Amino acid sequence: MADKPRQNANIKISGMSCASCALNIEKSLQNLDGVDKAHVNLGTEEAIIEYDPAKLKLPKLEEAVQDAGYEVINDQVVIKVGDMSCAMCVKAIEDVLTQIDGVSHVNVNLASEKAYVTYNPKMTGITDFKNAIVDLGYQYLGVEGEETSDREEEIRRKDLNGKRNRIFVAFGFGIPLMIIMLFNIPTPIYTPYFLLLVAILPFIYVSYPIFNAAYRSLKNRNLDMDVMYSMGIGVAFVSSVLGTFSIFLTPQFIFYETALMLAGFLMLGRYLESRAKGRTSTAIKKLVGMQPKTATVVRDGAEIQIPIEDVEINDIVIVKPGEKIPADGEVVSGESYVDESAITGEPIPVLKDMGKNVVGGTINKNGALKFKAARIGKDTVLAQIISLVESAQGSKPPVQRIADKAVTYFIPTILTIAIVSFVLWYFVFGSTLLFGVTVLISILVVACPCA
Repeated sequence: MADKPRQNANIKISGMSCASCALNIEKSLQNLDGVDKAHVNLGTEEAIIEYDPAKLKLPKLEEAVQDAGYEVINDQVVIKVGDMSCAMCVKAIEDVLTQIDGVSHVNVNLASEKAYVTYNPKMTGITDFKNAIVDLGYQYLGVEGEETSDREEEIRRKDLNGKRNRIFVAFGFGIPLMIIMLFNIPTPIYTPYFLLLVAILPFIYVSYPIFNAAYRSLKNRNLDMDVMYSMGIGVAFVSSVLGTFSIFLTPQFIFYETALMLAGFLMLGRYLESRAKGRTSTAIKKLVGMQPKTATVVRDGAEIQIPIEDVEINDIVIVKPGEKIPADGEVVSGESYVDESAITGEPIPVLKDMGKNVVGGTINKNGALKFKAARIGKDTVLAQIISLVESAQGSKPPVQRIADKAVTYFIPTILTIAIVSFVLWYFVFGSTLLFGVTVLISILVVACPCA
């Protein structure tokens, strides 16, 4: 019998001080069911573990190290993800990233369109995350901190334009078709044929992204909202084609305008959602934009301009009128009014002279100031505000955690309700097939958040 596949993990550990620490960690790891070997190297502060991936995953190994009283050192990365549209997209991405060997924790935020990944850099990396996201059918927009804002904005603009065009096509053809159906307006040829000819190309154009997303989801064994969208509009259109040619159904089953309008409303919902999500990061972009790129400092008796990253604590920084203050510090000479409205909300500029504190990112108004840098980089007030906003945007409130669990059961439940409703109305209550199909389509569509 072939040996079961084994996985090796290499975990970086902090807090060890002697050989007994290494032994304690080894015992804690070896007590786990599924661990074959565990060796902890005190010199390199690493644990090398051979384990059965079918019985336990990396987070369990890290938990054993932490239970022994030591810290696991992992890397964290924030990945920008495009083309997410619902909670099921979030769950699909979290699931596929979590399955990568070396990933400890994943938190995907739909509003900010970011994936917060904690991982072991000795076992996996950014390339693996990128491939997993792309294979799943979503857009990899780079890592937070990279200069990807222009590319991100271009992709977002292209996506919005595509959705807008599909909305125009859907309503541009759907509304006239609806009027023809409501008022029985004569058509050049047999009305069902005419409706089919007019509707088929616009329907394919408008609904293609929906069906394509549903195909991706089913290929990856996920049931998401796109599957429901596709079933709703697909049933409406297919039953219309069958009714047009009297295959199993009568010409009563003509829903071309319904299928087209439903696809249009879904696209409208996505368009509005994409616009809203595009604005969620505006606050952070504005805050980041408040940080100056360079600073003028006095070194060896001369004024030199250096990148903001090169400013050091206790540097004497010169800020001229109209310039942004590059760091937090204390004024040593000069007098000027400083606009601190972006930080404090106070609209009236504040007088700053010797001994007064200044805050990075605020604007010097009318005089030259010299100040000694006290806090730089991530320690400034502005950087901490940005960090807090990003943390709040990336965290999940308790209600969202409940929603993430509930969404797993939501779609199978809705599909079951739709099918049971059709069976009850048509086979038990004796309604017409037309009414039964209408109930089926209505339930599938109404359950969709975009609708």
